[in-house]
Amino acid sequence: MKMPEFMFVIINPIMKFLLRSPLHGILSDSIMIICFTGRKSGRQYETPVRYVRMAGNIRCYSSDDTMWWRNLRGGARVTLRIAGKDRPYFATVTEKDPATIREALIHYFSIYPQDAAYHDVRMGSDGNPVENDIARAAQHAIVVDASPESP
Repeated sequence: MKMPEFMFVIINPIMKFLLRSPLHGILSDSIMIICFTGRKSGRQYETPVRYVRMAGNIRCYSSDDTMWWRNLRGGARVTLRIAGKDRPYFATVTEKDPATIREALIHYFSIYPQDAAYHDVRMGSDGNPVENDIARAAQHAIVVDASPESP
Protein backbone atom coordinates (compact mmCIF):
# COMPACT_ATOMS: atom_id res chain seq x y z
CA MET A 1 0.00 0.00 0.00
CA LYS A 2 1.34 3.40 -0.97
CA MET A 3 1.38 6.04 1.73
CA PRO A 4 0.15 9.52 0.69
CA GLU A 5 3.01 11.97 0.07
CA PHE A 6 1.85 14.46 2.71
CA MET A 7 2.34 11.79 5.38
CA PHE A 8 6.10 11.85 4.89
CA VAL A 9 6.22 15.32 6.47
CA ILE A 10 5.05 13.61 9.65
CA ILE A 11 6.75 10.23 9.27
CA ASN A 12 10.27 11.32 8.26
CA PRO A 13 11.03 13.19 11.52
CA ILE A 14 9.71 10.21 13.50
CA MET A 15 11.87 7.84 11.46
CA LYS A 16 14.98 10.00 11.99
CA PHE A 17 14.28 10.13 15.73
CA LEU A 18 13.86 6.35 15.97
CA LEU A 19 16.92 5.62 13.82
CA ARG A 20 19.01 7.78 16.17
CA SER A 21 17.56 6.25 19.32
CA PRO A 22 18.33 2.98 21.15
CA LEU A 23 15.21 1.65 19.38
CA HIS A 24 16.87 1.88 15.95
CA GLY A 25 16.98 -1.91 15.71
CA ILE A 26 13.29 -2.10 14.84
CA LEU A 27 13.98 -0.20 11.59
CA SER A 28 17.67 -0.16 10.81
CA ASP A 29 17.83 -3.50 9.03
CA SER A 30 16.14 -1.86 6.04
CA ILE A 31 15.97 1.91 6.63
CA MET A 32 18.88 4.31 7.00
CA ILE A 33 19.48 8.03 7.15
CA ILE A 34 21.49 9.51 4.32
CA CYS A 35 23.20 12.78 5.29
CA PHE A 36 24.55 15.06 2.57
CA THR A 37 25.40 18.66 1.80
CA GLY A 38 23.26 20.73 -0.55
CA ARG A 39 25.18 21.54 -3.75
CA LYS A 40 23.96 25.14 -3.93
CA SER A 41 22.94 25.95 -0.36
CA GLY A 42 25.76 24.23 1.50
CA ARG A 43 23.15 23.15 4.07
CA GLN A 44 23.22 19.74 5.69
CA TYR A 45 20.27 17.48 4.83
CA GLU A 46 19.12 14.17 6.25
CA THR A 47 16.68 11.83 4.58
CA PRO A 48 15.47 8.44 5.80
CA VAL A 49 15.35 5.92 2.96
CA ARG A 50 15.01 2.19 2.44
CA TYR A 51 18.30 0.55 1.51
CA VAL A 52 19.70 -2.70 0.18
CA ARG A 53 23.19 -4.06 0.81
CA MET A 54 25.02 -4.86 -2.42
CA ALA A 55 28.37 -6.68 -1.94
CA GLY A 56 29.74 -4.23 0.63
CA ASN A 57 28.02 -1.23 -0.93
CA ILE A 58 24.67 0.33 -0.11
CA ARG A 59 21.95 1.04 -2.64
CA CYS A 60 18.80 3.09 -2.28
CA TYR A 61 16.11 4.23 -4.66
CA SER A 62 14.10 7.32 -5.39
CA SER A 63 12.18 8.85 -8.27
CA ASP A 64 12.90 11.79 -10.51
CA ASP A 65 10.10 13.83 -8.95
CA THR A 66 11.92 14.03 -5.59
CA MET A 67 14.71 16.50 -4.99
CA TRP A 68 17.15 15.11 -2.44
CA TRP A 69 19.18 12.84 -4.74
CA ARG A 70 19.99 15.73 -7.12
CA ASN A 71 22.57 16.90 -4.58
CA LEU A 72 24.51 13.70 -5.29
CA ARG A 73 24.83 14.11 -9.07
CA GLY A 74 28.41 13.77 -10.17
CA GLY A 75 29.23 11.93 -6.95
CA ALA A 76 29.25 13.22 -3.39
CA ARG A 77 30.52 12.35 0.03
CA VAL A 78 27.69 11.31 2.31
CA THR A 79 27.26 9.89 5.78
CA LEU A 80 25.01 6.88 6.14
CA ARG A 81 23.50 6.05 9.50
CA ILE A 82 22.96 2.30 9.42
CA ALA A 83 22.32 0.10 12.44
CA GLY A 84 22.97 2.97 14.83
CA LYS A 85 26.35 3.98 13.38
CA ASP A 86 27.42 6.83 11.10
CA ARG A 87 29.92 5.91 8.40
CA PRO A 88 31.40 7.87 5.49
CA TYR A 89 30.49 6.80 1.95
CA PHE A 90 30.84 8.13 -1.56
CA ALA A 91 27.51 8.16 -3.40
CA THR A 92 26.78 8.17 -7.12
CA VAL A 93 23.49 8.52 -8.95
CA THR A 94 22.20 6.45 -11.86
CA GLU A 95 19.49 8.24 -13.80
CA LYS A 96 18.22 8.08 -17.37
CA ASP A 97 19.61 4.56 -17.84
CA PRO A 98 16.43 2.48 -18.12
CA ALA A 99 18.12 -0.89 -18.71
CA THR A 100 20.35 -0.62 -15.63
CA ILE A 101 17.58 0.88 -13.50
CA ARG A 102 15.10 -1.80 -14.61
CA GLU A 103 17.38 -4.58 -13.37
CA ALA A 104 18.03 -2.71 -10.12
CA LEU A 105 14.28 -2.26 -9.53
CA ILE A 106 13.56 -5.93 -10.22
CA HIS A 107 16.14 -6.88 -7.59
CA TYR A 108 14.76 -4.29 -5.15
CA PHE A 109 11.16 -5.45 -5.56
CA SER A 110 12.22 -9.07 -5.07
CA ILE A 111 13.34 -8.04 -1.57
CA TYR A 112 10.69 -5.37 -0.82
CA PRO A 113 7.68 -6.06 -3.05
CA GLN A 114 5.58 -3.65 -0.98
CA ASP A 115 7.73 -0.77 -2.25
CA ALA A 116 6.71 -1.39 -5.87
CA ALA A 117 3.62 0.74 -5.23
CA TYR A 118 5.85 3.81 -4.70
CA HIS A 119 7.03 3.41 -8.28
CA ASP A 120 3.53 2.62 -9.59
CA VAL A 121 4.54 -0.95 -10.34
CA ARG A 122 2.09 -3.79 -9.89
CA MET A 123 3.35 -7.20 -8.85
CA GLY A 124 2.04 -10.14 -10.85
CA SER A 125 0.61 -13.33 -9.41
CA ASP A 126 4.03 -14.91 -10.01
CA GLY A 127 5.60 -12.40 -7.61
CA ASN A 128 7.40 -10.51 -10.38
CA PRO A 129 6.80 -6.93 -11.47
CA VAL A 130 4.40 -6.44 -14.38
CA GLU A 131 6.67 -5.85 -17.38
CA ASN A 132 4.95 -2.73 -18.73
CA ASP A 133 4.96 -1.19 -15.25
CA ILE A 134 8.64 -1.92 -14.59
CA ALA A 135 9.62 -0.57 -18.01
CA ARG A 136 7.72 2.66 -17.31
CA ALA A 137 9.12 2.94 -13.77
CA ALA A 138 12.68 2.53 -15.07
CA GLN A 139 12.19 5.77 -17.02
CA HIS A 140 11.60 7.72 -13.78
CA ALA A 141 13.42 5.83 -11.04
CA ILE A 142 16.75 6.88 -9.57
CA VAL A 143 19.35 4.51 -8.14
CA VAL A 144 21.86 5.79 -5.60
CA ASP A 145 24.89 3.61 -4.93
CA ALA A 146 27.21 4.32 -2.02
CA SER A 147 30.67 2.85 -1.49
CA PRO A 148 32.43 2.96 1.88
CA GLU A 149 35.19 5.52 2.27
CA SER A 150 38.21 4.94 4.45
CA PRO A 151 37.70 6.61 7.83
